[in-house]
Amino acid sequence: MVFIFDMDGVLVDNHKWHFEAWVEFGKKYGFAITAEDFSKQFGSTNHQVLVSLFGNVLSEEEIIALGNEKEGIYRQLYLPFIKPVDGLPEFLQNTYDKGIPIALATSAPPENVEFTLNRTGLKKYFSVITDSAMITRGKPDPQVYLFTAAKLGVEPAECIVFEDSIAGIESATRAGMRVIAVATTHRPEELLMYSNEIIMNFEASKEVGLEAGKSLKQIGNANEETNYFSPEHYFNLYGSAR
Repeated sequence: MVFIFDMDGVLVDNHKWHFEAWVEFGKKYGFAITAEDFSKQFGSTNHQVLVSLFGNVLSEEEIIALGNEKEGIYRQLYLPFIKPVDGLPEFLQNTYDKGIPIALATSAPPENVEFTLNRTGLKKYFSVITDSAMITRGKPDPQVYLFTAAKLGVEPAECIVFEDSIAGIESATRAGMRVIAVATTHRPEELLMYSNEIIMNFEASKEVGLEAGKSLKQIGNANEETNYFSPEHYFNLYGSAR
């Protein structure tokens, strides 16, 4: 069993700063980008977003240059605020100590991966890292997760994925992996139709008033049930190395 993490919205809760960067970028190029527009695109590659904004009129070189421009804005905005999602460093250390392989699979460019992992001090935990430069199809296509599983040398069914975006959850699900939704980018009730396992962050489940591993009835629709588990649940379930 291995753990695979998305980056934006999972390692760091950076949705707000990516949105602000796109808004600033959009003003320069005459696009009014709304929060709703951005939420639909979160988890996609810059190539996908830029094509949706400009249409199929940009060369590959122009797409790369514009993507680099936007990401430079993002890193400048987020630099004073960057920190891991609550409980994540301890969760990764516990996972590492138990001998469970840890990988990163993200649609973000390599510059943002280096920025995030170096600034948070989390790079040492990831034995495999996949970024946008290594794939040709962004989420919700399953390529990024299938590629990561192949690099790890495991079958998709052996992978537990931590994801925050709808596109990312769909990507991992289509890859045949089990998905734990992290309610940073979307509210828990928004994620219920995409995953029946949701955590608020990587701390023990104090935010929903539970003891570690205890289940909770769904908060959205009283006719359904959803289990909210703390991360400790997965250590209990899969707490040994391959």
